[in-house]
Amino acid sequence: MVNQNDAARDVPQVEVASGFGQMSSAESPPAAPKVRLDPDLEFTVCEVAGVTIFRAAHSGTGQHFQFGAAEHYIASLLDGERSTTQIVEQAQRDGLDWSPEDVADFIAVLVSQKIAIAERGAGVAPESPSPDVALDASSELLGETTDADESTLDDRLESATATHGKNDRIGILQSLKRMLSGWVAPFVKACSWLISLRFPLINANGPANALLPFTRQLFTPRGVVVAGAFIAISMTFALFQRRELAAELMRIFDSQLWIGMLGIWAVMKLVHEMGHAVSARWHGVQVGKAGIMFFLLAPLAYVDVTNAWRLPNRQSRASIAMAGVYVELLVSSIAYWIWCWHPSEVAAHWAAQIFFIAGPATLLVNANPLLRLDGYYVLSDWTDIPNLREQGRKLFGGWLQTKLFAMRSPASKLSGWRRGFASCHAAASVVFQCVWMGGLIIVVSMWAGPVGLLMAMAAILLWVMLPSIKFASKVWSYEESSDSFSKWSHRRRAIWTCVTFCFLAQFLVTLPSPLSRPVPVVVRFADDQILRSPVDGFVDQVAMQSGDSVMAGQVILELIDHELVAERDATQLELDAEEIKWQRHEGMGELGLAEAAKQKSESLRRSLEELNAQVDSLRVVAQRDGEILTTDLDDLNETYVRAGEELVHVGVRQRMELLVSVGDSDLDAYRSTLQKNEPMQVLFRGGEIIEVHPEKLQPRASRQVPHPALAATVDGPLPVTPAKKQSQSSDPYELLTPRFQSIVPLTPAVSDRVRAGETGQMALRDQRSLGRRFWEWLSDDAT
Repeated sequence: MVNQNDAARDVPQVEVASGFGQMSSAESPPAAPKVRLDPDLEFTVCEVAGVTIFRAAHSGTGQHFQFGAAEHYIASLLDGERSTTQIVEQAQRDGLDWSPEDVADFIAVLVSQKIAIAERGAGVAPESPSPDVALDASSELLGETTDADESTLDDRLESATATHGKNDRIGILQSLKRMLSGWVAPFVKACSWLISLRFPLINANGPANALLPFTRQLFTPRGVVVAGAFIAISMTFALFQRRELAAELMRIFDSQLWIGMLGIWAVMKLVHEMGHAVSARWHGVQVGKAGIMFFLLAPLAYVDVTNAWRLPNRQSRASIAMAGVYVELLVSSIAYWIWCWHPSEVAAHWAAQIFFIAGPATLLVNANPLLRLDGYYVLSDWTDIPNLREQGRKLFGGWLQTKLFAMRSPASKLSGWRRGFASCHAAASVVFQCVWMGGLIIVVSMWAGPVGLLMAMAAILLWVMLPSIKFASKVWSYEESSDSFSKWSHRRRAIWTCVTFCFLAQFLVTLPSPLSRPVPVVVRFADDQILRSPVDGFVDQVAMQSGDSVMAGQVILELIDHELVAERDATQLELDAEEIKWQRHEGMGELGLAEAAKQKSESLRRSLEELNAQVDSLRVVAQRDGEILTTDLDDLNETYVRAGEELVHVGVRQRMELLVSVGDSDLDAYRSTLQKNEPMQVLFRGGEIIEVHPEKLQPRASRQVPHPALAATVDGPLPVTPAKKQSQSSDPYELLTPRFQSIVPLTPAVSDRVRAGETGQMALRDQRSLGRRFWEWLSDDAT
């Protein structure tokens, strides 16, 4: 999801863009302290795309920076003895056309990055906060670089005030910036911590050295060729079995498997990072700290191998950057063959999950050059475009500014094909990351409850609102020195552009949603029968086995109740005696006694018929043709059962039906689908997907739980509450709100693909607009 290592992170460009200031060399330079370069900074000269650059490594912090020739020259003059005026004069004598403001800005950046030290008592704080995401966002919003160069910026503001004669305006802006910086920066930093936190744990150099002897052969040329061929063959075979593997993949929707999958994912990410570390040690690079970071609540491992930038060989740097993907693909290939050959269904399933997490998922995320992860850094290195994303977005943003607002494009050092390549890469990465990060925000907000909603709001603030405010401020306050430039004309163009985008956004928001509305469903047998125990007793004999086919009237099992049989026999004897008495009294002419014996005989006969029916019911028989679905039928032998207890479930596997539960909010969408008679897709938790035609709804809604598998008490989708005492339902729970039902019969072919009790979701076409859908989703999360 996010960058999990520092194996090949972008080297920060320490440079000053042209046009920072318009002050001429004849004007007095702004006051600035004397600054010296940190002695722990080591420079290395190299060539990138035919341009000489200087890479600097800080031995104390392990950070790496990249300087242009001009920046390196200015940095070499920072000896702690020269003032800014002297540095400017020396640079101009040597032919470097930098203004005093350019030099002051550059020195401020070096101080903020902690690679230059301002002398104490000179008006600049010796310590400065690290340039993390939160501070960068707030500083850019306020138009500053960092707090460390506040006095330098103030001096430049005062100099500009004297030059342009705008004392009041600059004073107000300066006060406003100071006021905002007091609360915006901490707030934005807190939001960044809410999204991403990093915790260093151990120095990974030791574990990497311990693993290197066992994995050394994987990084040799011969080992890479053999392992690469094995990976290629495995992935090719997996491509031919993609349907079977896709069925395993769809089981990720089963919440009962999430804990195990989370464990597999954590182990695979640990293997990924160890791949980077071991590869770095193989190339002789020292490994830094390893730890864990949380990005949108997701735990991620990371390892610091930024020293890989010291390697002069580009291939070695790329191999370290892709080592994590390489090792994971190797594990994925092994898991694929286990899935193919292992006889156990459970082991095969977990092997398939390892295959997906370590294989396709890693290729989609870590090897994706559109995300700032391993694949991106390799692409940046091999195309000789340092800071590919920054430079590309600078070009792409400049092109948009020129087309939309007629603003001058910022200068770029890229030329030739690299200029177009960086711009195209930036455009593709912006679109991909909007979709990717937008999906992450939605998932987190839905699954993490109030905390997820808070994190989503923080992400929108940092990734959307602050950059938008910064860009709007930049466009509104834009000025150009040309005579043809008119601020009012420029602002009018900006307003019309904004209105156009708002109109298009409103049009898109009011369009019908292209997404679906999920409705819960469950599979059950059609016309099935459940045979229950008629009386209390013991199971005497089980005549059938689980899975056997039965015909109507066939005995499945027999119960025994000695007391019932004895009562039946005693009643039979008593009836025989009364009939003899009746005949004797009638023969002797004792008509009164004969009539009494006759009535008692009839009463005993009725009791005997009831007892015979109860004795006959001890033989449990099938009421219709079908198949015994009870899985533990043999375990019932010689067990005691109570009256009403379920004994045998008989049904036909080829005769299934779909029970659809529809709430009030989904009625319109369901009825619209019913009128169009369109086939709807049903996605089950087990991963199976079928198509069905919806049927009419039952006329009345009910609070009765339609099926036990749908209740939230057994991880179902429907919220329930304890049933009221006056309710006649035997179920201890009832639905929180009434819901309608629909029964959809399934064909025999579809019935063979699903299982009774399997839950899923029917995807209805959404009739709401995008705006309404988003508002309802936001309201549901808030409540």
